[in-house]
Amino acid sequence: MKVDNPVSNEFLLHHPVEAARVLERLSAEDVAALFSELAPNTIVPILVAMLPNTAATCLERMEVLLVVKLLTEIPVSHAAHIYRHFPPSKQKELFNHLSDKTRRRISRFLDYAPLSAGDLMNQAVTMLPEGLTVADAMRRVERIQPSVSSEIYITDNAHHLMGVIDLGSLLTASKHASLRDIMKKKTQSVSVHASLEKLSLHPGWATYYRLPVVERDNTLVGVLDYMRLQEATGERSLSSHDQLNNLLSLAGLYWLSSSKLLESLLNITREDKGGR
Repeated sequence: MKVDNPVSNEFLLHHPVEAARVLERLSAEDVAALFSELAPNTIVPILVAMLPNTAATCLERMEVLLVVKLLTEIPVSHAAHIYRHFPPSKQKELFNHLSDKTRRRISRFLDYAPLSAGDLMNQAVTMLPEGLTVADAMRRVERIQPSVSSEIYITDNAHHLMGVIDLGSLLTASKHASLRDIMKKKTQSVSVHASLEKLSLHPGWATYYRLPVVERDNTLVGVLDYMRLQEATGERSLSSHDQLNNLLSLAGLYWLSSSKLLESLLNITREDKGGR
């Protein structure tokens, strides 16, 4: 894939956030091919704006030395957020090519105390940018099911946690509404450095079975399940939290499938009417 159009080049260079939102909708293979044709100074701002898991999926398909160069040129906090989403084999390959200085800097963002929130969290957190419309958000959710959870965390362009919306509310909201306008802005989160004792006493467990994990600057880096906390404290059992988790996950997938079926039926009805 080549970018020969001057307008496209200007858009990518001067509107990295908007470009990131567009590229997140494309296949990882297409984005990787595009990045391979662009200058690093064009790619870096786009990578910083892209969701870390999406950026990692795209970079994983690129030549390793180019990926190393890009990880070295973007801010280290963003490099670490992307790096943690690579599979272990890719992390090892990249680590062997990074300079000692870059390794140390990235490692500072990835090494957490044993049994801290950072050590226990699941890094595969469902997150979406706050500027998306409900229609855009639904298209993304459809692509990542069944791994999508009942809570979808909303972030700003710097990946700071801004709010949360449950899958049911997303399905019933106006498709033209912005996630920024319909999300719950008050969220219960835990610090990535919180100890096991502090995690066990967190008031958020009285309401939620899963809590977002954030860095000191409120950057969203993962999610902590109550089930995982129970395992760490030796109190693992099938609690009401676990049962609710299973129920909401199944309910979310049911409504997502039902909504697609209803949409298909409506389209068929429109086509039948148009043919008469």
